[in-house]
Amino acid sequence: MPDRLPSPTERFDLQSRIVLQGDETARTELSAREGFDFPDLEGSRQSVAWLLRLELAARVESGDGTASGPVTVDDAVAAVMARLRRTRCVATAYQPSDDPDDYRDADDQTGALAYTCLLPDPAALRPLHAALRAAQDGPDRHQAAQRLLAAYAEHLSSAPDRPVDAHHDVFSRPYTADQAVVQSMAIMQTILPALFPFDGWEDDEG
Repeated sequence: MPDRLPSPTERFDLQSRIVLQGDETARTELSAREGFDFPDLEGSRQSVAWLLRLELAARVESGDGTASGPVTVDDAVAAVMARLRRTRCVATAYQPSDDPDDYRDADDQTGALAYTCLLPDPAALRPLHAALRAAQDGPDRHQAAQRLLAAYAEHLSSAPDRPVDAHHDVFSRPYTADQAVVQSMAIMQTILPALFPFDGWEDDEG
């Protein structure tokens, strides 16, 4: 028989530790309390790293597929993943749904959950990203790419945290490992725009 089911806020906090830090203590506790083996999500984190590498390489590598210099795409992606492991996200409030169909008992309900993540402010990188976008192919583009990569890796290593507030409109108890993975990885929608802001900036530019 599983231990007492976690509250929504407890569930979120344990899930975020598994997603971000690969916390085995949190995974063991959540598995025991949910009644099914909660995945370790290492494969999901590796998928994130792979996608980020593709996205960053498309922006900074030259036509021959190289980005030679003291800082490489792999260095920058490693810095992203290291900062991810340092990130802390905690639930701050939970409001159960008023719909009777979304409420079965105190341990099994649907509602809106607010949370806060401590993340760096990427705004200082934006001029360097704009300079890369404007640079012509050749030495100018290579130098702009290296400036951005070096500043990006340093930013991820040393930029101070600031609170970023977010929420899940619908947060409920997962009944399977697959549901748990989808629910847990949704936190990336808050984290990645701060750790990998380039997509959002380019969307803003139209």
